[in-house]
Amino acid sequence: MKYGYSWIFFLIGLIILSAEVCYAQETMQHPAPDVDGKVWMASTEQEKRAFLFGASSALVLEYHVREKHSEQPSRFVKGWVEALKDMSWATLANKIDAYYRNNPTKMDKQVFDVIWHEIVMPNWKN
Repeated sequence: MKYGYSWIFFLIGLIILSAEVCYAQETMQHPAPDVDGKVWMASTEQEKRAFLFGASSALVLEYHVREKHSEQPSRFVKGWVEALKDMSWATLANKIDAYYRNNPTKMDKQVFDVIWHEIVMPNWKN
């Protein structure tokens, strides 16, 4: 592979740049909210899966790039990839839904915190 992962970084950069240009004006008027339980539970199933797919894609990319360069991925990245590798998007989304339904007083907890502490850590054999 002559160019390695450089074309992937270029493509990701182009997508991010395009998205920022398209939504810059709207973002200035309505800053992006943190993805907590309130935002998560108000989101559609497609939005939830798109969030999980985007986050997972970035983390898996980092995992493989570091592995290629004989570097250790961060604990968060390694845990995410290893603990969730066999879990479908629907299953992961359902587990997050169940957490917020069963813990209505913790709706301000970030989705990444729920994924890490409630789903990754109990299933990760590190």
